[in-house]
Amino acid sequence: MSNDQKPPAKTIMGWAPNNLPGQPGQPGQPQQPWDQQPPAAQPPQQWGAPQPPPPAQPWGQQPPMPQAPPPQQWGAPQPPPPAQPWGQQPPMPQAPPPQPWGAQPPMPQQPPPQQWGAPPPQPPPPQQQGWGGPPPQQGPSFGAPPGVGFGGPPQGMPFGNQQQGSKRGVAGADATVGVSARVKYIRLVYLHLFGAILAFTGIEYLLFKNATLGKKVTAPLVDFAIGHLYEGEFYPAPRWHWGVVLAVFTALSFIAHYMAEHTRSKPLHYIGLTIYTIGEALIFVPLLMIVTWVTKDMIASGKGDPNIIRDAAYITLGVFGALTASVFITKKDFSFLRTALVVGGAAAMGLIVLSLVFGFNLGIVFSIAMVLLAVGQILYETSQIMQHDDTDNYVGAALSLFASVALLFWYVIRILLKLRSE
Repeated sequence: MSNDQKPPAKTIMGWAPNNLPGQPGQPGQPQQPWDQQPPAAQPPQQWGAPQPPPPAQPWGQQPPMPQAPPPQQWGAPQPPPPAQPWGQQPPMPQAPPPQPWGAQPPMPQQPPPQQWGAPPPQPPPPQQQGWGGPPPQQGPSFGAPPGVGFGGPPQGMPFGNQQQGSKRGVAGADATVGVSARVKYIRLVYLHLFGAILAFTGIEYLLFKNATLGKKVTAPLVDFAIGHLYEGEFYPAPRWHWGVVLAVFTALSFIAHYMAEHTRSKPLHYIGLTIYTIGEALIFVPLLMIVTWVTKDMIASGKGDPNIIRDAAYITLGVFGALTASVFITKKDFSFLRTALVVGGAAAMGLIVLSLVFGFNLGIVFSIAMVLLAVGQILYETSQIMQHDDTDNYVGAALSLFASVALLFWYVIRILLKLRSE
């Protein structure tokens, strides 16, 4: 048809367009020379936008070199830049070099620009401490979900050392908190208890074997507390004398316990333990003197040595060891015995006072009851040492435990004395 539009001529470079850029709808318009402006004004190009391709030139013909353009007015359309090799941007006067697509221009004191397709830089991680801390968080790897590096752990997972202020990995994992302090405390308690027992034994040995101490201390104390022997006859002392001895010992015990358990001074702790050890050694003197007299009478009568003190010591140490081992193995808390022990101690003290006032003797049943009271005290004190006591007051704990052991030893001697003297 004569009115049909002719197809564009096929050239060696491809299909040559009939219309120039900026002249749509005008077929067959001749090409403009390279150094002339197109009739229509081109809109100003934005920074970073792709440049329009230059008009097609005949094969093998180089475009003429452009003349220096006149100074442009503000807002006027820019002339097309000269042809550059493929992939290069025309140099702009007084402008920074072009940046890769999507990259940020370098800013002072900031990381270098990212490469093509890289995400914006992440903020720096919090300050780590020590060698081996977690590495700084990187951006997501290609194809990975946000916050996950290629093959790395998700954000927030500990890596290497824990961050400053972080907690332990297992909530409530405090099974070993304070264990070393408690173990050291228990060792110190029993070390001081063993020292108090050795001191008590040494004082008793000196009071009975040293002639000077026997004459100056042992004999006067025995005469005042229970009486004396004269030419084979025993002359008992008044009962209130023994009441005075008990009252003095109770006062010394109260002072020693207060100094060792209710003060923060280590010297006062040791002074209290020393006072109580000496007091126990002195109050045992009349009882041990009675055992000595009974032993002499039994040997003289041909019954042999009853070994009351030796056997009482073995029984006391055996019972104490068994009670201590049971508490350590079972780890049972005997704090519930506190009320019963207070009531039992008060009842025992009342019976002793009544016996002194009214002159009746406390028999073997009372001694067995006091052994049970001493056993309860050992159980209670041991459980307190293991679980509740302040780990800094090991001297006071050793004093309380030594008082219970001494009470047990006293009434075991009384039971053996009663059984073997008959």
